[in-house]
Amino acid sequence: LLFFLPSQVRPGQALLTWPAVHEKFDFGLLLLIGGSLAINSGFTQSGLDVAMGTCFAQLVPHLPTFVLNLAIIACVTLSVQIFSGIGIAAALLPVISSASLEAVVNPLQLLLPATIASSFAFLLPTATPSNVVVLAKSQDLARSLRFRDFFLNGLPVTLVIIIVGAVLTDIMGALVFDSHSPFPKWACSAEAASCVFVQAPGVVQGQQVEAQACIVDLSSVDATMCRLWNGTMLDLTLVQRVF
Repeated sequence: LLFFLPSQVRPGQALLTWPAVHEKFDFGLLLLIGGSLAINSGFTQSGLDVAMGTCFAQLVPHLPTFVLNLAIIACVTLSVQIFSGIGIAAALLPVISSASLEAVVNPLQLLLPATIASSFAFLLPTATPSNVVVLAKSQDLARSLRFRDFFLNGLPVTLVIIIVGAVLTDIMGALVFDSHSPFPKWACSAEAASCVFVQAPGVVQGQQVEAQACIVDLSSVDATMCRLWNGTMLDLTLVQRVF
């Protein structure tokens, strides 16, 4: 529209002219942002997001919570540098939520470190739009910034923040959000089609409980079987549900 509106300052010319755009606009910036969006689309369409979520779910029974937090934050932080933080948050967090349901663990145990790590965009310009803007504006300096400058300066920060983030999410998650507790009832209610809370006393993740989440096996006949945290299969027609 600005190419067609007449300018009162420059009679006979539009408000915006192509020579001005060609001189002032950084088309490399546009290509960098567009390339990041294309890569993020490939991240989803290739199934890489689902593969990462499944991998996290398989690690849950075998790793202590701190090591699990460290693994999630490291993987998500590295992915953010390539696919951008917004894209990772939009594509990966729903998958991780489904992975927590599959592993029958508190969703916050996986979602908290993943969400925090989606902001750790310190390594490459493609990690976040603000980095791209800094790279573009540096062209006006006597010595413009290069990818190598971002990498060399961002690598120490990234390594430190991965460790600090793992420690803080492990400690604060347990203190503030009780993320180390068994699969909560509110999370089961949010997945009403595939999760039921049943009266099944036992030990879940080192804690004694009277009722716990049971993940419905949708492949069973009439979906009458469900799976507890320890892998035990229950017949829903024989157990008492907790509402």
